[in-house]
Amino acid sequence: MEVYKNETGEVLNRFLHHRISFPHCIAALDAALAGLVPSLTAEQIAPLRAIMLANNAIVMEEMQKRWVGRRN
Repeated sequence: MEVYKNETGEVLNRFLHHRISFPHCIAALDAALAGLVPSLTAEQIAPLRAIMLANNAIVMEEMQKRWVGRRN
């Protein structure tokens, strides 16, 4: 789980610093999840969900900032 958390943190960092696009960010987050799913235990599902929701909130907040910036 820590590897997933670190990997997705790096993806988000690259996205927030405009080093990767939104589609590339989503693809990288999906790839990290796909790499984790086969080894998940039942106890890891709730913590994984929390990480995924936090990551999603970060991406959506950044996209909102970018959208507002384009409109002004």
